[in-house]
Amino acid sequence: MLESNDELIAEEIYRSNITDITKHMIANGIQATCQSCQNIMASASELGIPRSKKFDTACRFSFILSSILTKSIDENNFSQITYDEVSTGRGRPIIHYRNGNVIFHLKKETSANRLPQGARYRIEETKGNEQLLLFPDTVEVPPAHMVVTFNHREFQPIFIQIGMIDPTYERWLFRDDLLPYIQPEAVENLQKTYGAPLEQQAIELVQKNFRLEMKG
Repeated sequence: MLESNDELIAEEIYRSNITDITKHMIANGIQATCQSCQNIMASASELGIPRSKKFDTACRFSFILSSILTKSIDENNFSQITYDEVSTGRGRPIIHYRNGNVIFHLKKETSANRLPQGARYRIEETKGNEQLLLFPDTVEVPPAHMVVTFNHREFQPIFIQIGMIDPTYERWLFRDDLLPYIQPEAVENLQKTYGAPLEQQAIELVQKNFRLEMKG
């Protein structure tokens, strides 16, 4: 099947901006977060209520991931990623990461083929890619917007990918699989350095919430 011009441009934008270091940091960060969540689940606290404990841990996944990623970016001298916390007008703020002329954020999704939920801010960001696709050779172009989608089963990654969505928000223009970029030694270091303190905080919160539930 021949690729459309938009698909070719999207791939070129991706390959010109997203470095291998960035791919490793995304993949390692998600894997390290999964490992930290596995450690929380394996802890001796509240073993009698495993489903409640799993739900509580899953709710903390996004915060743990954001913490591990941003701290690893801050302390990696080779990383060219910057980040910014952005309010969407409702709910939890999102973290925008930037590498070159690409801005991306992370979204847990059920399927690799499925587009992430069409939240208003995500649709608006995607529409902004239209100018890049129409005038790719313009000297001063706005940043492209991409999305990292991932999922896990029992806190074990199923897929991790990054891609650009068509401006009409109907299909993926380009996607790249990031699972091969996981580095076990780097993941272990991230988990021990940044994940372990968060694990202890989460375990203490699980215990606190359990005591409050029992009192209620």
